[in-house]
Amino acid sequence: LALSSLRNIPNSFESVKNNQWSYMPFIGRQISELTFGIIGFGRLGKFFSQYCDAFGSKVLVYDPYKDVTHPRIERVNDINKIAQYSDVISIHAHVNEDTIHLLDRTFLQKTKDDVLIVNTSRGEIIDESSLVEKLEKFPLMKYATDVLEGEYTEYNSQPLINYAIENPNQVIITPHLAGMTKEGQLIAYSKAANLLTLFLRNNF
Repeated sequence: LALSSLRNIPNSFESVKNNQWSYMPFIGRQISELTFGIIGFGRLGKFFSQYCDAFGSKVLVYDPYKDVTHPRIERVNDINKIAQYSDVISIHAHVNEDTIHLLDRTFLQKTKDDVLIVNTSRGEIIDESSLVEKLEKFPLMKYATDVLEGEYTEYNSQPLINYAIENPNQVIITPHLAGMTKEGQLIAYSKAANLLTLFLRNNF
């Protein structure tokens, strides 16, 4: 999602399908020159931080419960520093009472006007109504997400979807497919089958 958004891949492909062949409207960003702010430093947050470091990016991490020992990855104690300094913000936090709307209107007001926010965690972590307001005000801002607010309960992301339809240059939405690979499913189903087998052997 980050690469597709930073390099304008979906829109440039649409342009080619419309028999156009110009890179000028789709000039993107160079990752090695950007600062990535990572919210949540669990298993996936660590993976993504290492990927960004491999590209040569500066990496900031906010997670009040995790230590960071990587020599080139900087841990910050204030989430507002992620908002202030990051060109790309990637969310990797669990959703709970403390993280629902963690990225609220106050946080979004502190971000750069051309920030890219990537959400592969849970839709509830970002206040989508405030997000749409920010996107409307700053056309260089982008949002790329694999999750939507209320997708498991009361589906209430229609304003964001409508905005994405009208402004595909700013928003990418995918249907929660991050872990949906043949290899990933095989690993998950095999682990579940092995756990079930172990349970049956120990209890019957």
